[in-house]
Amino acid sequence: MIKLLLSPLLIYFISIPAFSQESSVWKGYPNLGIMHYKVILDDVPEEQNNYQNPQFELSKLTTTENKVLNSIKIRYNVKTDVMECRIGSQHSTIKSPEKLKEVNINGKCFEYKKYLVKRDTTSGYLQKLYGCGQKIYAKYYIPSTKSKLDLKKTKSYYLIQNKGELPKKLNSPSALLSRLYKNFIKQANEFEKNNQLNLKNPADFEKLLTYLNHLSKDIVASR
Repeated sequence: MIKLLLSPLLIYFISIPAFSQESSVWKGYPNLGIMHYKVILDDVPEEQNNYQNPQFELSKLTTTENKVLNSIKIRYNVKTDVMECRIGSQHSTIKSPEKLKEVNINGKCFEYKKYLVKRDTTSGYLQKLYGCGQKIYAKYYIPSTKSKLDLKKTKSYYLIQNKGELPKKLNSPSALLSRLYKNFIKQANEFEKNNQLNLKNPADFEKLLTYLNHLSKDIVASR
């Protein structure tokens, strides 16, 4: 009988610190109307391809008022263009992305922005790859398929933003390189070959952009 009474009490006392800890995490978040509670399934195998990062990763949010919100894990649902969040055991989605300056997911910076595709203006999350002077972004998307049986894989394209303008879609990575680094095409090709880069992959393209930026700065500094 005593054992039966002790078991619920033990569970009760163990659960109090856990609940208290989780509540303290939520108290660090001002009531900015950014998030919306939602039931999110952690592991849905058939939906893994919908995500830029299938697992919830350590992240932080920076608001337009420069308030930084930590202690949060996020995964980016490319199909719905929604940031899914987890704080402790609580799940939510970002319902007002326009109130955020950026979403940083494990070092990857995303901004919710208006941008141009041909002549059409739309809004969505863009990953910032390069931010010196002209900004370069990657937009992830899932192309439509003819059959439901076709495997849908996340793809991406690149955009460039000049000061005071909206980001504009570019036809190809080579078009962007010719526009920004026309004097370094030879070095770019060598770096791409030596490091076996796939420029359709934003992570690889970011490596090349970082290299070319350092290269151009070194040449200017040596003059």
